[in-house]
Amino acid sequence: MPHKSAILTIDDSPSIHMGERIAFLESKGIPAVWFCRGDYLEERPDFAIQAIRAGHVLGNHSYDHSYFSKLSLEQAFDQIDRTDRILESLHEKAGVLRKIKCFRFPYEARIGTPEHHAALQAGLKARGFVPLRLDGVVSKAFLEHAGSGDASWFWTYDTEDWKLVAQDSPEAKERMDSVLWRMDRDEPDADCGLNRPGTEIVVMHDAVRPFVTAEL
Repeated sequence: MPHKSAILTIDDSPSIHMGERIAFLESKGIPAVWFCRGDYLEERPDFAIQAIRAGHVLGNHSYDHSYFSKLSLEQAFDQIDRTDRILESLHEKAGVLRKIKCFRFPYEARIGTPEHHAALQAGLKARGFVPLRLDGVVSKAFLEHAGSGDASWFWTYDTEDWKLVAQDSPEAKERMDSVLWRMDRDEPDADCGLNRPGTEIVVMHDAVRPFVTAEL
């Protein structure tokens, strides 16, 4: 696998494992963007504060991971605003200025009707959420997303770590092998491998156990 630039994003935080994962990433000198659920932030605020003080970025991933394509605009913005108030409070408690406001839709369920989608994106921009702009990205899916002007964050490579199961499961090794094999799969047009040139935005999931660390 070639050496290349990448941004690591981790969804569904903070899990009960977030503290050990912050420590692991710090040992490798890897900062991350953690897209956080509001309900999890309320349950485990100390991990979020730990991440903030370690220099990581905390993004908004809704309050309870609903399908936004099925929510009314009022419900959607309540999810966003409720989580954002928690994030602001945690930055104040950490004593660290919030650097950026970023948002990722749960399940990437961002489009109901075109009008609904446009209103969601306009609402994000009005609230100060900013899109991810990077040089050197070649992923067609990401460039299409970025070209639409959306404020929400997409990715170039899904690790599919959400397919993993408990280590004592009969399927554990097969699932892990599949996730690791996919990293070397030579199908860049399908966003299925990391062998292509260009910058990557990698998505992983904090709620998954075990954490895929072999290629970090």
